[in-house]
Amino acid sequence: MTSRLIVLLIIICLFFIIYIFSNIFKRKISLQFSLMWFTYIILLMILLISIPFVGEISKFLGFEVSSNMIFFFGFVLLIIIAFSLSMFVSILQDKIKTLTQEVAILKKELNSNHEDN
Repeated sequence: MTSRLIVLLIIICLFFIIYIFSNIFKRKISLQFSLMWFTYIILLMILLISIPFVGEISKFLGFEVSSNMIFFFGFVLLIIIAFSLSMFVSILQDKIKTLTQEVAILKKELNSNHEDN
């Protein structure tokens, strides 16, 4: 990679960090999910800064081109993020189901109390 491309990618990462911070302050994203994205961006920036070291690691792991290794690990990281989001959605779905059942029970009790009066 050329040095101009590395600088451009680091600038894009910095803008993305600013974008995440602005969404945190606007309460459009929770801190829990933003930490995942901060970790991903910081790892990407570390990889961009240490390109020669990445080349050595990619050759050691058997990748012919270092960009293939970066794409592979990026893909794995995105799969991990998608799985954690799926788990979070499943937990929220269970909480919504429980909450709906509790509201239905409370409505039934309220209606039965009004009928008794």
